[in-house]
Amino acid sequence: MSFSSTVKEELCKVAGKPCCELAELAALLHGGSSLQLAKGEKRLVFRAESAVVARRAFTLLKGVFSVKPQLYALQRRTSGRKGYRVAVLGEEAALVLEAAGLLKQKGGGFTLSRRVPLSLLRRDCCKRAYLRGAFLASGYLSDPERAYHLEFTPGDESYARSLCLFLIRRGIAAKEITRKEARLVYVKDSEQIVQLLSLMGAHAALLNMESVRVTKEVRNRVNRIVNCEQANIGKIMDAAQRQIAAIETIELHSGFQKLSPALRRMAEMRVEYPDLPLKELGELFSPPIGKSAVNHRLRKLEEIARDLSEEQGQE
Repeated sequence: MSFSSTVKEELCKVAGKPCCELAELAALLHGGSSLQLAKGEKRLVFRAESAVVARRAFTLLKGVFSVKPQLYALQRRTSGRKGYRVAVLGEEAALVLEAAGLLKQKGGGFTLSRRVPLSLLRRDCCKRAYLRGAFLASGYLSDPERAYHLEFTPGDESYARSLCLFLIRRGIAAKEITRKEARLVYVKDSEQIVQLLSLMGAHAALLNMESVRVTKEVRNRVNRIVNCEQANIGKIMDAAQRQIAAIETIELHSGFQKLSPALRRMAEMRVEYPDLPLKELGELFSPPIGKSAVNHRLRKLEEIARDLSEEQGQE
């Protein structure tokens, strides 16, 4: 089962007050329903990919409006995947849509409203329920192990814009985009997705995602530390090879006899311990010397080697 399906299963178990049930049902119908008129008969059809979501719509329709919806499954010929339909017939269809704030008159007929029904969402609990229903109807959440991405695919451009504004007013930094001629509303930031899960009431999914976030952050931090250490080791090795090459140049052209005792000892120690960092190399002296002193003496040896190479080149 996908992470998104797990979230929807959890949301379908959230209980709410009657006003919240109406708000959730309004979002479900707005995001996944159509009004059909055939021979003067009204027919409300709610479409769902998940049996759990279809049952949720069926239960809410019966509970909120005391209607007798029809629930049935269809199998697509092309993909073989099942889809589910919940239908309400006759005048009950118009009553449901009107009560849910989704039906409006137009040119002597009726059409579905393409805006979030704010008149039903005056309470915070109802606003959270509406977000829950919107996700059940057209939401998708990627597995946080792979990516942070939550989106709604309401289909209608006007409704997508209205839903995006509604999310922004709730403190969620949602954005719109068109993909394959369909208008989407999406959220990418992990903290924003966690906040949205909290608003919808998906607390188990929230904890799961937070656990994944912490694990990924720790893993990324460890990787950064390891990469930094590897880079530092590489720099140390490069510098050590350069210093040893300088010491070999000095030994070849003039020997260590012309070096001061401090530089001679430094040359001997670097050749004996080529892999040690400067700080640890300085601690081997008696008495110990600091990192800056070690660095200064090694640089001096490199300068001497450079001067000797230039003299040999002039000859």
